[in-house]
Amino acid sequence: MASLFHLGFTLQRKFLERYFIFFDSVDYFNLFNTFGTLFAMHYDAKGLRKLLWTAYRTLYVLSYLSYWYKAGWMFNHWEYNTASANVLGALGLCSGAFLRMILFEHHYPDLKQLQRFLNDRTYQGSDPSWARERRSRLYRHNNRFLVLLVSAIVLESLCFLARLLLTRREFMLQYNGEVVGGSLLQIVYGTVTAGWGIVYVLSFIVFYMLIEGFRLEMEILVHSFQQLEDSLLIKHGEFIRTGLPMGEGNELAFWSDLKHRLNERIRRHVELLQNLRKLRSIVAPFAFLQYYSTFGLIADSFFIVSFEGFSGYSMAYVLFASFLILESFLLSRGVEHLTELNLQIGTALYEFDWPQLLRYSTRFRREYNGIRRTMLLTIVQSQRSLKFNYGAQEQISMNSFAELMQKSYSMLTFMLQLGR
Repeated sequence: MASLFHLGFTLQRKFLERYFIFFDSVDYFNLFNTFGTLFAMHYDAKGLRKLLWTAYRTLYVLSYLSYWYKAGWMFNHWEYNTASANVLGALGLCSGAFLRMILFEHHYPDLKQLQRFLNDRTYQGSDPSWARERRSRLYRHNNRFLVLLVSAIVLESLCFLARLLLTRREFMLQYNGEVVGGSLLQIVYGTVTAGWGIVYVLSFIVFYMLIEGFRLEMEILVHSFQQLEDSLLIKHGEFIRTGLPMGEGNELAFWSDLKHRLNERIRRHVELLQNLRKLRSIVAPFAFLQYYSTFGLIADSFFIVSFEGFSGYSMAYVLFASFLILESFLLSRGVEHLTELNLQIGTALYEFDWPQLLRYSTRFRREYNGIRRTMLLTIVQSQRSLKFNYGAQEQISMNSFAELMQKSYSMLTFMLQLGR
């Protein structure tokens, strides 16, 4: 017994050290990649392991095709009841998860490149300890959130499995409207069906983690811009505060130092914007699918609730609808935070003490003009929208989330009236 307790304690400690203790070379996405392998998102191994994993993923595809078959048979023998809504809802969920999986695989090289960029923590601005503490906090926060959300959706899926997938005929494996196979086959089939719900949520988490990573790097960059003035005063303050003319050597050192510090920050800003442009191109189709599939799945959940009432049966739908709403909220809030931080870069430069720190000098007028022009261009660039869209012109924002909630409420009201 003592040896088993010691083994369990050792495994727990190794798990915590691997996924919750931050060090400079840690991979932000290590835990996500583990869950991704476990729930058939992606696996980088080769050979026999990859072959076994592919066979495991094939179970998901076969389960998905079986729901297309059930939906086709149902339309040929249509009955207006909750069983039909269950089949259509399950097919919609599996379709959404399947399309998300395809998007994930299609953009996987770009996603890995973005992950490598965020895992490169060489830029630390003017306060390395501050930046390291924030990155450590993000690492622990993301992994706690990932464990909490996956645990919640797994628990919800198990409840769904026990209360619905193994008790309702429409969720069982069928042929010509008749249930086929024994109990073991139905358990495997129901478990894989529940797995689609986990895949649906898990495929969102990678975008949440990427957006949170870019939010932190943008926050570190904003902090370094805000510290630009103080760092110059620390090094050159004895000349700046007096207002007296500098010697040529001291003035040259000041302009060279300012140019170096400013260019370092601007290069980082350009790198962030370039990678955000790549993230934007990946998020756009995902957000489009996420917005409209969320509305459709919420409508199906409300349809079930309106006819079944708030029972143990319908609560599974309510809980999953809550996950969908949480997805939309986190995506909208994350994009808004990125936009606000980008604007703060321009604000930090605007609040820079230009009269005191950028005094015109005939000897160094080229440096003076060049730095002013660079700062003005950066201010203008920071005022531009990051343009994260989920449609042709529809931008992701808290306004779009509010619209989704308004439409969902209207749908709920309509369904409740229809149920009466």
